[in-house]
Amino acid sequence: MTPSAAGSRSVRHGNRRDELVEAAAAVFARNGVAATTVDDVVREAGVAKGTFYLYFTTKDEVVTAVAERLVEVVGAAMERSLAAVGRSAADRLQGIALAMTTVGERPYERELIEMIHRPENQAIHDRLGGRIVAALRPAVAAVIADGIRDGEFAPQDPDQAAAFILATMVAVEELAASPDDVPAVVEAVNAFMLRGLGHRAGGRR
Repeated sequence: MTPSAAGSRSVRHGNRRDELVEAAAAVFARNGVAATTVDDVVREAGVAKGTFYLYFTTKDEVVTAVAERLVEVVGAAMERSLAAVGRSAADRLQGIALAMTTVGERPYERELIEMIHRPENQAIHDRLGGRIVAALRPAVAAVIADGIRDGEFAPQDPDQAAAFILATMVAVEELAASPDDVPAVVEAVNAFMLRGLGHRAGGRR
């Protein structure tokens, strides 16, 4: 097989898996996670059932893949908040938690959250949370450094503070008894975060 042929096959392989994940998300949105079957997913994707099992062993695996996609979307929203131009460091950091409130707006997302929080899925939960922390920690540290420079935050180690903040953010879902509680928990977490950073509204006088 030539290198170009191998590369083409790899692209097709990746695209087909993505198509199955997108199809699963679409069916979950219509029918709910629990009511969706593998047959529903392959029908939506327009592929044979055998094709599904080339990429996923069980329905639970595609459920996890959809959950991972949801986490990626939330992570991207967090990154956009951190990179926002013309906003204070405090506002940029508070946007991280605010991005989390978008999860659970749709019923199937709530089902995904509940599934990920089951004891038997602890490893998946920890992996997804760890992925967000690793991806965002440098950017969060940079924003904290900006805040220290501008007099918004008390002098401290930005990287250490970033680790503390992200650990608290990951705990938001644990602290909320239901998705409906997330906004109030986010508000409390943001207040706690700003106190810990020694926030001074308006920066240097």
